[in-house]
Amino acid sequence: MKGITMINLKNDVNWKKVFGVINSVSTLTRNQTRPLRTEIVEMAIAKYSGGKLKYVGDSADGMDFEGSDGLRYECKMQGTIFQPTTPHSAKVILKNHYSTKKHDIKKTFDKMIFIDTKKRKVGVVDFEQLSIENKSADVKCWVKDQSVVDIVADGVTADKSYDGLNMEQVIFEAIQKSMK
Repeated sequence: MKGITMINLKNDVNWKKVFGVINSVSTLTRNQTRPLRTEIVEMAIAKYSGGKLKYVGDSADGMDFEGSDGLRYECKMQGTIFQPTTPHSAKVILKNHYSTKKHDIKKTFDKMIFIDTKKRKVGVVDFEQLSIENKSADVKCWVKDQSVVDIVADGVTADKSYDGLNMEQVIFEAIQKSMK
């Protein structure tokens, strides 16, 4: 890619700030609030990437970010993804539909960003390095060989500026105040 600088997710994203936001949304675990939690974290990644990742998850299908490097990025966050005692990662839901038929899987992103919230770890892989399981209710992905994962952050200590912030409380108080 001539004239385009590749994104260095290790240095270009402030993962301490992102994990601060992850802590602040940790109570958004109900089925109704999980998509909101994901959107808030993805917005934080965009904000703390210094403009390198543009959040498009609210309008684009099958990807969360457009990179300044011209690549498309998808992001998945889960309690445990990276497994130290097995060669493969844990399976992560890529698509979840209430359907009884299999889905057509198309390449809608170039890179997957995995966020392991328990280990405070972030890894990136190319779409082609993913294994995909296509069942009727959901589509899962994982990496068969974790050695191909580019670990960009590990054991991240959250930024203290988010200590004590409960995003769920902030959101629901704003909703209650706006009702007349």
